[in-house]
Amino acid sequence: MSMVNSALKEKQEQLIRQCQEGNRQAFMDLVKAYQSMVFAVLYRLLQDKEEIEDVAQEVWVKVYQSIRKLKSPAAFRSWLHRIVVNAFRDRMRQKGNHIAFSLDDDLRMEDGDSIQMELEAPGLLPEEELLRTEWQEHLEEAIRELPPSHRAVIVMREIQGMSYEEIAYAMDISLGTVKSRIARAREKLILKLSGYLKEKEERKI
Repeated sequence: MSMVNSALKEKQEQLIRQCQEGNRQAFMDLVKAYQSMVFAVLYRLLQDKEEIEDVAQEVWVKVYQSIRKLKSPAAFRSWLHRIVVNAFRDRMRQKGNHIAFSLDDDLRMEDGDSIQMELEAPGLLPEEELLRTEWQEHLEEAIRELPPSHRAVIVMREIQGMSYEEIAYAMDISLGTVKSRIARAREKLILKLSGYLKEKEERKI
């Protein structure tokens, strides 16, 4: 770990300790630091903007109420993901319900492969930009069509870049279950996107 990263990590952990001591300004700073991450996860788990905002608010209420129970500030990110996942589960129960890849990425099944999220693609030609946007729309739709449990693990693994261990903690499931759900989620994404990928290849001919 570089000195810069080490200093940043220590600063974040100090901020969390201040929150645990009841410092309200520190908590506001914490929300600012992690709000984008919370929204990024919820955006791919839920569809309605107002619902996303409601669940995000529920997440931060829970964080505020529970942060003193967090034993290790270094584990905050995984702990926060767990709260997000639980809030998502609660919302699914209430409703009665028990990304984007880069354009040139292959959808592969090997363990450890990463599906990269491309939020920006500077310098693309208009046609390439159109394809990238179209690809992202298809992927976002495919992710949202996954079952909730598969949707959650694929977002945390492929978009948030979390380790299997972190996902297991956040979801409160075994490591083996994490790996099997990710594998099944990838299979379903490949199946859902195969038609679009074939069509994209035919355009090149």
